[in-house]
Amino acid sequence: MIKNDFVKNNQGFTLIEILISLSIFSLLVFAISVIYVAFNNSQMRTTTSQQLLNDSQYAFELMAREIRTSSIVNYSPDPAWCNSVLRTVTTNIWDFEKCIILEKANGQIFALTSFQYNTSDSSSELRYITLSNCDEDYICDNWQSNSRTYTRLLAPNLNNISLDGLDFYITPSSDPFIEGGDNQQPKVTINMLTSYDDPNKFKNVKHTFQTTVSSRVYKR
Repeated sequence: MIKNDFVKNNQGFTLIEILISLSIFSLLVFAISVIYVAFNNSQMRTTTSQQLLNDSQYAFELMAREIRTSSIVNYSPDPAWCNSVLRTVTTNIWDFEKCIILEKANGQIFALTSFQYNTSDSSSELRYITLSNCDEDYICDNWQSNSRTYTRLLAPNLNNISLDGLDFYITPSSDPFIEGGDNQQPKVTINMLTSYDDPNKFKNVKHTFQTTVSSRVYKR
């Protein structure tokens, strides 16, 4: 009896027991893999979102600061006027969708604008453009040929950020400082929508920004 029990206890696992063990192990590996992939995608999305927020917020605050410390040149700019001022050389390649053109205390004219190459697969970018030798209609010297006259703030080929929307709402819509004007400090509401430009769907994040700033330049 003792010998038979010893032999019976050393027979090993049956085929069914092995299959059940392998099934349980496979389910555990699958569950752990799913959790790891989900965690990795979440981390990737969080990191991308933070990068998008940091870069977009820097550009947004720069625009607000420049508007706050400068004079507004045109209180009702439309795309046609933006293009007439900023398209100084070519007429078919550049497309300036929205802009605000300002003048610093030292007389320097510059533009904050959404910019797009006039192609179907092109994304918009945000540019800071310095203008020089402008006449009374704000037709200025060529700036495209000199890279020092413009800065890309947000662009897919710069920081993987696409400018999906930009609007400047100026109040009042006409110069308040001319004779008969409203004689009030102008306010500008900035709306901006940015997205991270990447084929990975887990990096497709967006951020919306909005603020209203008042010019601190006082005129009589």
